[in-house]
Amino acid sequence: MTALLDDLDVLLGRYHGDVRATYDDVADRYDRFRALWLRLAGGEAEQAMLDDLDDTLSPGQSVLDAGAGTGALSREILSRQPGASITMLDLSPRMLARADDLPAVKTVGSMLEIPFEDNSFDIVVSAWVIETVADPIGAVSECLRVLSPDGHLYYSFCSLPDGWLSLAGSALLRAAVKRGFAGSFLAPEHTPWHDCDRSHIRRFRGGLTTEIALRKCCSVGPETLPDAQAGRRG
Repeated sequence: MTALLDDLDVLLGRYHGDVRATYDDVADRYDRFRALWLRLAGGEAEQAMLDDLDDTLSPGQSVLDAGAGTGALSREILSRQPGASITMLDLSPRMLARADDLPAVKTVGSMLEIPFEDNSFDIVVSAWVIETVADPIGAVSECLRVLSPDGHLYYSFCSLPDGWLSLAGSALLRAAVKRGFAGSFLAPEHTPWHDCDRSHIRRFRGGLTTEIALRKCCSVGPETLPDAQAGRRG
């Protein structure tokens, strides 16, 4: 584990500045980091999101990959359903440029002001993004806004683990993610989540990563946040 964390620290370097500049700077090496991140911590949460997608994805559906980065998740979606219509949204032009080969609409923009009309997409997905924005609740609210009335929203993110042992054990990894990718680890009170019979929340690695599924009817306003502690966990 120590050797892997050392590799991660070297890979990240010491980037500073705003989020767009950070990701423009790291675009050429992001895929290497992403593979390492999935190995260290994120693999189970992302797999849970892909399993949810398998249950809902069908030919011809419109899918927004919000915070698409270099297109790793979009590639996975197209490998599972080549007939899907993919739109990739990301704040960093250099990240999107790494996905030039993908048959997808590519748009530079922020999750806090998604540049599409209400009810535009059958599915919205977002992997490892909401923890990098100033307002995670606002970002998920925007995803719900552009979701169609019968649509599905799936997102995975870094979250604060449960208990002091997990907090201590993940301290180096959390520091590296914060320093290298402007990523925080969301506490329950900052987690966009709505507990209803059409949603679910799943936490992995002692709570270090989380995957959530919501529907259009869900709300993630401040009044729903106490439910994060009582949500169904798999």
